[in-house]
Amino acid sequence: MIRKLTIKQYLLAVAILAVSAMSAVTVQAAEFKGVVGIGLDFGGDTLATAVYTDGSTTDVKANNGFVINGGGVMIIDSYETQATIGYKFGGPTAKNGSITWDAVPVELIQFLRASNVRIGLGFIYQINPKLVIDIPGTSQTYNFDNALGTIAQIGWAPVNMPFSIDFRYTAITYKQSNASNTEEKNGNVLGIYSSFFF
Repeated sequence: MIRKLTIKQYLLAVAILAVSAMSAVTVQAAEFKGVVGIGLDFGGDTLATAVYTDGSTTDVKANNGFVINGGGVMIIDSYETQATIGYKFGGPTAKNGSITWDAVPVELIQFLRASNVRIGLGFIYQINPKLVIDIPGTSQTYNFDNALGTIAQIGWAPVNMPFSIDFRYTAITYKQSNASNTEEKNGNVLGIYSSFFF
């Protein structure tokens, strides 16, 4: 026995099919990938200077150093949304001590892909940035407030290859925690990065 559908039932069935179709298209259109990356940034205000026994010196600068990170990328057509968390570290080390800068960067970048080129703008939030001085006669940690900054990035990312090589500019400032000196430190840096997708 074939049961006739009322107009309301028919419209409801059409609506359900339409929503299901839209959901299927959305799921099919979005592609998800993992990403791991490394980078090196240059710049920032000088926070300390290491003096070696031979008289040579090395400056330790805010937000200067190496980065390793990992996260995920959501790809919809020409748009790629990338979110990562990592670890940043820099500064000289020697047998008798070290002066280091480190932080935990969390990044969210929106890319637009044009063939083999990715152009992106985004935000960076650095957690627990600090300068650690551990040399003979001095052992001190200078903590800075968590800081929010911006990122502009452009890179070469071949469509059929699982990597990208990127150049970026990061704009960010730091304020020392619980310090009477309210002067902000400039952490603006230029960097070169490489990411691998899987």
